[in-house]
Amino acid sequence: MAGFRDREKQHFPLESSQAVVDLFIDQLENSDGPNLALLSIVIGAVENKLTVNRNVSATTDRSRILEPIFPVIELSMVEALYTKFVTDVKSGVDMSLYRKDIATRELVKRVSDIIWSRLTRSYYKDKAHLQSLYSYLTGNKLDCFGVAFAVVAAFQVLGYNDVHLALSEDHAWVVFGENGSETAEVTWHGKGNEDKRGQPVGLEVTEKSWLYLCGQAVICTREMEVSAMVSGINPSITVTLDSSEMGNLQQDLLWALYDKQHLKK
Repeated sequence: MAGFRDREKQHFPLESSQAVVDLFIDQLENSDGPNLALLSIVIGAVENKLTVNRNVSATTDRSRILEPIFPVIELSMVEALYTKFVTDVKSGVDMSLYRKDIATRELVKRVSDIIWSRLTRSYYKDKAHLQSLYSYLTGNKLDCFGVAFAVVAAFQVLGYNDVHLALSEDHAWVVFGENGSETAEVTWHGKGNEDKRGQPVGLEVTEKSWLYLCGQAVICTREMEVSAMVSGINPSITVTLDSSEMGNLQQDLLWALYDKQHLKK
């Protein structure tokens, strides 16, 4: 059964914004690298409690400041969702068929298929709060970035260190292989691109397309993947009201990442 070490467990329960920041800093200082699935579940749970499940009436006076709150994030909930993610990923891949040292295109396609198979079939592009593994594991929904991030997190669970996020302003895919020389689509942009999963991003496309930053996309390290996760936090409660707690937490996390020089790119 998947679980956490004492290093992770000592931070729980998370009862304040500072406790979440402390967990992130500890993970960034971990010699094994930050645990993407753990952090995505935690930040998604906090965002969900402070935005989606925030009890705000349609008649709420927008000039009033909402009463400050911060949810208590228990270890049992996070560990249960983490175990579910690990089990789903590992049960869906026959590792005897693939190389153990670096990922292959066939394995990238297989892992992306696992993530896709759990998603609801409704179309929800551009909806808020669907970028985290918490959304994936509790509601079977992910946005474009969320799918690519989930694939990278799944490869970390499988023990691969060569699969990383590639990001442009409006798209995400993965790089893998020796020196990150291979590329693969794992998510969509627009509608109807499901059949591109596993296909390489052609050089002639990247050099000419704004979608791929003309071949100058940001290739992430593990720490930069955490930075992308934090940048994707959405503090909106409604179209006219934001969670100040969520916005402040995002700011604190961005400062922590900046201090550790993970926002340079």
